[in-house]
Amino acid sequence: MIENNQTRAYQQMKTLILKNQLQPGQKVSKKELVQRLGIGDTPVREAILRLQKEGLVQVIPQSGTYISKIDLQEVYEARFVRENIEKLVAQEVCDRITPQQITELENKLKIQQIYFEAKDHDHYFQLDEEFHQTFYEIADKTHVWKWLQLLNTALNRFRYLRLEVEELGWENILTEHRQIVALIKEKDREQLAAVVARHIHKVNEDAEAVLKAFPEFFIGRNSAAEK
Repeated sequence: MIENNQTRAYQQMKTLILKNQLQPGQKVSKKELVQRLGIGDTPVREAILRLQKEGLVQVIPQSGTYISKIDLQEVYEARFVRENIEKLVAQEVCDRITPQQITELENKLKIQQIYFEAKDHDHYFQLDEEFHQTFYEIADKTHVWKWLQLLNTALNRFRYLRLEVEELGWENILTEHRQIVALIKEKDREQLAAVVARHIHKVNEDAEAVLKAFPEFFIGRNSAAEK
């Protein structure tokens, strides 16, 4: 039971951090977290230690516990890795995908359209992730997807913030997803790789607007931003 509570405290805190509901730079106390999560002192303390090891929490002596700011260098490096891996995974999908799996991808886009119209951040983001994860499953690369999640923490925190920047909009993400599915159906491997790479590389293009909207949430904003 203690182990379950520790895992639950860790997962709930990490989710709050990823969704920026515990905001970058925010000072938090164990007492406040215990009340918010409805879990005891010990599981919350262990969760803080675990998140500290992952770089999501900073414990500063004589000052307090803070949610780590988002390191833009980590965002760019995670984008670099995912961009170069996913374009290859997508090409493998062309060779493996079945008509039923194409239908499943198209259904995900229909549901994502509903969340887009409802401006439902959480479910829109979840469907976005499921859309991309499906490629790795079809290409028999599920372990690669799980490994990428270890690298993608800063990137996903950035992506959640991106959905809150009104000028960037959400519709272009859906449009690109539809284009990706169309190219898979056509088995146009070369064009597919280019579109997938461009789709993921948009992180760099969006960075200026996200930083302008949330400048206090980031560190390393001048680091290695490829243009």
